[in-house]
Amino acid sequence: MNRLALIAFILTSSTVVWSQQTAATGQVSISTVPPVARFAVDGTIYTGAASFFWPAGSKHTLQFLTDFGQTYQSSPDQTAEYSFDGWVDNAGLLSLGNNPVQTVTADPRITSFMATLTVAYLVNLNFFTPPDNLPPVCPGTSIPSNVFRPGVVLINGICYWSSAKLYLSGNVILNAVPFPGFVFLGYQTSQSSTAYLTSINVIGPTSISPIFSPAKRVTFMTNPPGLNVLIDHTVTPTRSGSGPCQSQALPVAAPATMTPLCFGDFDFAPNSTHTIAGVSPQYDLTGNSWVFSSWSNGDPQNSLLTIDSSTTPITLTANFVPGVAASFVTSPTNLKLNVDGRINWPSYNFVWGQGTTHQVSAPSQDTDSKGRKYNFRNWSNSGPAAQSITVDANAAANGIRLVAAYSILSRVVLQTTPPGLPVNVNGSACATPCTLDVANGTQLALSAAASVSTGANARLTFTGWSDGASSDHTFTVNADYTTIYANYSPSYQLVTGSNPAAGAQFAFNPPSPDGFYLANTAVIVSANPMPGFQFVRWNGDLSGTYPTGYVTVTRPLSIMALLSRIPYIAPAGISNAAGTTPVSGVAPGSLIAIAGESLAAEPVTGPTNPLSQSLGGVSVLLGDRLLPLVSVSPQVIVAQIFSDLSDGNYTLTVESVGQPDISGTFNIVRDAPGLFTQPGTNPAIALALHQDGTPITATSPAQTGELVSVFGTGFGIYTQTLLDGFQPPKNPPVVQDPVQVTVGTVTVTPDSSTAAPGYVGYAVTHFRITPDMPSGTNAPVTVQVNGQQSNTVLLPLQ
Repeated sequence: MNRLALIAFILTSSTVVWSQQTAATGQVSISTVPPVARFAVDGTIYTGAASFFWPAGSKHTLQFLTDFGQTYQSSPDQTAEYSFDGWVDNAGLLSLGNNPVQTVTADPRITSFMATLTVAYLVNLNFFTPPDNLPPVCPGTSIPSNVFRPGVVLINGICYWSSAKLYLSGNVILNAVPFPGFVFLGYQTSQSSTAYLTSINVIGPTSISPIFSPAKRVTFMTNPPGLNVLIDHTVTPTRSGSGPCQSQALPVAAPATMTPLCFGDFDFAPNSTHTIAGVSPQYDLTGNSWVFSSWSNGDPQNSLLTIDSSTTPITLTANFVPGVAASFVTSPTNLKLNVDGRINWPSYNFVWGQGTTHQVSAPSQDTDSKGRKYNFRNWSNSGPAAQSITVDANAAANGIRLVAAYSILSRVVLQTTPPGLPVNVNGSACATPCTLDVANGTQLALSAAASVSTGANARLTFTGWSDGASSDHTFTVNADYTTIYANYSPSYQLVTGSNPAAGAQFAFNPPSPDGFYLANTAVIVSANPMPGFQFVRWNGDLSGTYPTGYVTVTRPLSIMALLSRIPYIAPAGISNAAGTTPVSGVAPGSLIAIAGESLAAEPVTGPTNPLSQSLGGVSVLLGDRLLPLVSVSPQVIVAQIFSDLSDGNYTLTVESVGQPDISGTFNIVRDAPGLFTQPGTNPAIALALHQDGTPITATSPAQTGELVSVFGTGFGIYTQTLLDGFQPPKNPPVVQDPVQVTVGTVTVTPDSSTAAPGYVGYAVTHFRITPDMPSGTNAPVTVQVNGQQSNTVLLPLQ
């Protein structure tokens, strides 16, 4: 019986029997994971993967093949070993899958079997040493004295001293150990590394070659002997004298005949660089302190030692001097000092070498852990704040101890109620809580904003300082700790208005310049209607029909006085329609303006020829006669006064639909001239025309020699009686009384003064611009009719 048949016979106990299926022939794939190893199916060998068509219920044998006498299968090129882990099927029905041999019954549910493997790869460990017949693994004892080895390598904890072929996978730990007289320089691998302790990830065949090299022996000594040094940042003891050295332990597997390193001995690679220093300060066995001074080659502390390319041994000695204790403290404790340019010492207790000089300084001001500030006062040796300390013979005998004395600063904390509002100290803003550390007796100029806005119609109003001051003041610091508050109280604005707008004036008790009141202030509000208006009731945050009311200001308040309109003619409200004139009265046939309030519901301008006797429901009567109306509005009515009136006082009545009648008095005089101005001009420019009939304006001034026309009203009676309310004829009558025009300081007699054609109630004066009149300016112009002066208007002259 061959080997395969024997194994199949022995392992038939791992057979899996499937329930009888009534299915046709099915396809089954068989493989290994990874798909690289050999296996047998029904005695036939396959590699990687194979597919079969098995009738349901048929039985078959699966077998993972191993090398003879081994538990693994080698790859054909011997670069990998495959270890069997187990069989698995796609349905998860195998119960004894860890057996390399499986007897299975074909089942349509099973479409694949896979043998899972662990793969290890060939790793060639190469030592650059002469070949010999010793096994590669380090012996349990030392290497024989007649065998040369520069060092060993531990691979996953197993010691090797000669070349070997290993099968490994995954993360592999390498640890190179050179013997005395040699150094390790690194590994030659595809993942090269210079570290003696490292790891590589084995994912395929590879090689590892540890590189050892003869070393340069460096012996570190100290003066006095037996002190410690720092070599590459590691504390290292040195030999205590010139006798036999204290030996270090030999490395693993080192030959017993090999001479161990002494304390202070190092094997360094040629051309390498190392950090060397003396442990400073340190104490010897008798308790004396020592401070590093220099190396025997002249290098200072923390130097770089560069090894040359030779292997000739050298010796370096670290020289030390006796140490002296130096202690610095602050009063109070835990404040900062600057010692030798550094302030972050863990403590201010030092050991300094004799003959050395050090710099010590105390800051002029410091802050403790609680935030309190201190001013430097003096050192205990009466020296300056910054001073040099030399470790001389006296210091060596007595030690050094200095105390820096500080004085605490008074603390003033400025707060506000409510908190977080700004204040000013000595003219600069300081956010609260504002902490000030100053000397006792310091004067601080404190000020706080009179108010701080907190939103629409609300603010905080300053009410006083907690130290009794009511406004900006000077505070003198006289205590260790003082808290001062700037007190604020909420204030709210009382907003008033009227409908119609500007129909009333308001009075407040108590008064306020801007309508703001401290919270909970009781305020009496009175609405005093303006002429032409009548109080109806309150609206908003006040109610009632009485014009005086009472509110308590607990929030922003808004009060509205609702008014009704009533017709009103202002005292002396009947005047020349051209404007205010020196004459107290109006002339017959002129245009007048009736000023007041609520004279009409809305502005209305009537027809120009003839004028209407009623506009917008408004009529004006003089006795039982209706005046011709130019326009009406709530504030002014422009009308023509009758031309047949004689001098004297008269009363007119304004009638408006739905409103009570109102009356106004005025005076008729023979001549009361007034000059019109162009609407919207500032300063007021005369209503005047060029000779060609175009307006005279600032951009189109009158020229010397030009005949200009100036319009007005109230020039008195004409040589021919005109029909009131109607435009004058094309050949208008002349003003009967004498007319003069004054331009600047020049008075001239006009060419003519007549009723203005096409304009009811207008008069027009024609005069020529003479060379002696002002030029290049807006010249003042007046008209005198029978000695009665008009208002003054401006006439642009070129």
